[in-house]
Amino acid sequence: MSDSASGTLGDLLPPIYGARMPSFFDQPAINETRATCSDCAMCDKTNAPASLETTAFRPDVKCCSYHPTLPNYLAGAILEDETMAEGRARVRAKIGARIGVTPQWLAAPRKYLVLLDAARESSFGRSQSLLCPYYERTEGNCTIWKHREGVCTTFFCKHTGGATAHKFWTSLRRYLLHVERALAIHVARSIDPELVEPTIPRNRLTPEDLEDRPPNDATYAAYWGAWLGREEAFYVECARRVRALGRDELGRVVGDAGREILAEVRSRYEDTTKPKLAPRLLLNPDMLVTRGEGGVGVTTYSRYDSLFLTDALHEALGHFTGQSPVETVLEKLRTEHDVDLPTDLLLYLQQFDVVREPPHE
Repeated sequence: MSDSASGTLGDLLPPIYGARMPSFFDQPAINETRATCSDCAMCDKTNAPASLETTAFRPDVKCCSYHPTLPNYLAGAILEDETMAEGRARVRAKIGARIGVTPQWLAAPRKYLVLLDAARESSFGRSQSLLCPYYERTEGNCTIWKHREGVCTTFFCKHTGGATAHKFWTSLRRYLLHVERALAIHVARSIDPELVEPTIPRNRLTPEDLEDRPPNDATYAAYWGAWLGREEAFYVECARRVRALGRDELGRVVGDAGREILAEVRSRYEDTTKPKLAPRLLLNPDMLVTRGEGGVGVTTYSRYDSLFLTDALHEALGHFTGQSPVETVLEKLRTEHDVDLPTDLLLYLQQFDVVREPPHE
């Protein structure tokens, strides 16, 4: 994931979406300044307290240990983009290899997806075996970033707004993946309704998958029908048809399911941009606590984003049991323990899920 910049939410998306996305995307972007790709925040852990739960990435892998699955229209946008010579070449090479190449998707090989699922916790960010095929090693850059898909758009190793922001980006990812699927199906069918997309389950491998070979000629020809040998032209036409859609047309394609997901995205955006301190708080009983010199490391929403709390702060937070209002607990800490805990610090810790609103009975 690259360093984010100011602008609107729409500016964070591939340009093919433009003004076609709902007006919600005209709002200011959430800028994740702690996730820095050009100087990877996950690569240097030498100064981290020993009590922090850390998982250092390799600088030649980073979070690019992921193979994106591009919807047909984003593959077409890359092929049309003359400013991305290296990215176009890599997409063309992938199409030529015929692995994961279907009318709706330029997908990751199914064998890769099985390996990623099995090795995500142990090897994400650390194994070249999982390295993205569109990653350029010399400069350490993505060759298709301008036209990236939803997972790459919404992944950050660390969040300025902690767990609250993580929930926003997770909901936005769900929305973008829904949009990608809806649009990919729509434009493929509008071009050639006779094409039949393969439906092999994600965790089911063919002999060809195991041996890193493309489908046999007959199977591959059945995917593409009259477009066999013209896959690039098909993807480019998919991109052109998405660009021809207006905002209302895109809304109809995305449908009620998309609007329901977007409602959650709006709510999460509000939580992130206008956080409010809950009336009652509870020290998170589920967080991982690792004791160290002078304090503890705590890990809540992500193993990539631990915090260090001094012993005094950790002890003070233990007074938040969810039983009394926050103001009552803060007053008790001041009068009985001579601890003045700022509410802005408490709000910050709430965003990181160190303290949380207790479950409603």
